[in-house]
Amino acid sequence: MAETHQPRSRLGVSNYVFAVLGAMMFAAAIFIITVLEDMRIERKQRSQLISMTNSFVSVFAQNRGENAPVPATFRRLGIEHFSNSNIMDNSETRTTVRMPGLPGLELATVEQNERLRQIIRDFQETGNFVPIEEHRLESGRLIGRTIYPSVANNQSCVECHNRIFDSEIFKLDDVMGAFIVESDLSPHALRNLKYAIGAFFVALAGFLMLTSRERKRMKEIVLGLRARVRLEKLKREAEEREVFLRSHDSLTGLPNRAMLMDRLDKDMVASKHAPVILALVDVDDFKLVNDELGHAAGDALLIEIANRLQHIAKSANGLAARLGGDEFAVTIEPSDDMASPNALGAALKAIFAENFQFEHNRIQPKCSIGISCTSDIIGRSRSELLKAADSALYEAKAKGKNTFQVFNEEIKESIVRRDHLAARLPTAIRTGEISVALQPKLCLETGTLAGFEALARWTCDGERIAPIEFVGIAETIGIIRELDLAVLKAAAEFSVGEKNRNGREVPISANICALHFRAGSLIADVERILNLTGLDPKLLTLEITESVVVENWDRALKTFEALRRWGVRISLDDFGTGYSSLSYLRSLKFEEIKIDREFVVDIATNPDTKFIFDNIVNLAHGLGSTIVVEGIETEVQARIVKAANACVGQGYLFGRPFSVEQAKTFMSALDRMAA
Repeated sequence: MAETHQPRSRLGVSNYVFAVLGAMMFAAAIFIITVLEDMRIERKQRSQLISMTNSFVSVFAQNRGENAPVPATFRRLGIEHFSNSNIMDNSETRTTVRMPGLPGLELATVEQNERLRQIIRDFQETGNFVPIEEHRLESGRLIGRTIYPSVANNQSCVECHNRIFDSEIFKLDDVMGAFIVESDLSPHALRNLKYAIGAFFVALAGFLMLTSRERKRMKEIVLGLRARVRLEKLKREAEEREVFLRSHDSLTGLPNRAMLMDRLDKDMVASKHAPVILALVDVDDFKLVNDELGHAAGDALLIEIANRLQHIAKSANGLAARLGGDEFAVTIEPSDDMASPNALGAALKAIFAENFQFEHNRIQPKCSIGISCTSDIIGRSRSELLKAADSALYEAKAKGKNTFQVFNEEIKESIVRRDHLAARLPTAIRTGEISVALQPKLCLETGTLAGFEALARWTCDGERIAPIEFVGIAETIGIIRELDLAVLKAAAEFSVGEKNRNGREVPISANICALHFRAGSLIADVERILNLTGLDPKLLTLEITESVVVENWDRALKTFEALRRWGVRISLDDFGTGYSSLSYLRSLKFEEIKIDREFVVDIATNPDTKFIFDNIVNLAHGLGSTIVVEGIETEVQARIVKAANACVGQGYLFGRPFSVEQAKTFMSALDRMAA
């Protein structure tokens, strides 16, 4: 604040100083002008006094007759008469006259001022009879003085003066003395000084008013200029920020996807024969960090990873970029220190080995890395390089995450296979090539059928494609929603067919992916299938994974409420494998909770698994949900699960996924056993 006010205070002081100086200059000018004018007037009056005296003496001399002498005393008396008359009267200024002579005894008057005596002598010696005008400060007073030489202009004056001195001192046209006419201008000067002082204060007030107004005006101008400068600065910064954000990530400051694409294009054009290496980096379990430590910790983790990737990129004359979310990319130019994709992978893995501190928590960065090189792909296109790195990343995650995978021939073959399946899958869904498999769910207490879970099966060119493979492809190419609805429709038709054939009500359940909630069309899609097939909504259960609920909380809640009004049941699938939250269990009130097979595999041998399983069952019972246990494969597992009061079992012990005809046979066998 001190730095801000200092220029303003200096500006104010300088304005006051200028005002005072201006007023002083104005007052001084008034004083000088008035004094000079008074000097001029007094000088003129002294000249008039001498002129009137000369005229008076001339007239007197004419009246006396030719050659009649006129005493100098008479001239002095005339001067004194006119100086004391009304004509020359001035209450402030008194004019005095004296007539010192040469050699100093004329009229018994001697000039005491040596300087004036010298002037009179100069008149005599030089013969210059021009009167002298002067103004001087003498004894603290301002004196105006006119000195006229007294010249012997007729013979009678010469004879008269020589007679007085009894010597032939003077001759015609000699200077015999001088008339010294003096005016005391001190009263005028004092009066003018008073006027000047008054003018000073008047001018000071006026200058201060002008200064104040000017200061306000200048302040407004300065503030306006500052505002314009500030506005221009903000505008420039906003434009620079906009340009930066168009090419960089706002959180980490790394280049964004668009800038990475430009860099890849330039690298491939600039180095047609030199390899370009690209690594795609995906943060493992990033959602877990956000959920457990908060989004601030998640942001800190992303920034830390960005800094480490930036270090690697700079050391290899490359570029690190954030593609979005928890996905990053690094492209480098091969060098002696990092000459191969494997070297880059090892370097990237090494930089994530060290954890970092966030507040009171130590976080260990974990990343899956997929690496590709232009020398390992067909062609040098940017899209092929990205596709190869993405495929390698997929393989790295399949290996268990927190590792790197370099694109190789095996992955290349899997890409070819994936592309082939991706091209065939949409047609397979439309033509019904995708079939439904029905895995039974049995009541553990009675052994009766509790329903079937509908699963997708695909045989392509005589090869049975694993669900995990083609479901992943469907998610990747964005047709998982169509796949889910095709399976749901086939299962509904099976259930309705059984109802129409033998009056049996067969409950069915089907998986629903997150894309349905993002699209916001699940309610309309389910309604359409119910109307097409005629399925009773009470026989339908929709299985939702925890990730779907967490990502689409509000929409899921509204959707579930709408479906429940029809009688559709909602099941939470794979409970316990994600990041289960009691808050959404309580809020969403699932009619069914499915416990993942992970809690059943070693339930007979691992007390910890048994303890967790029992508590999950108790929790589900407390929420009023039906419990379905997946992955039961042995009688021992079945007895333990049943003893824990679980309601429904599902697994190979009760039956593998059946075709529609096999499911019908299975139900008939159950009927015979019950009879």
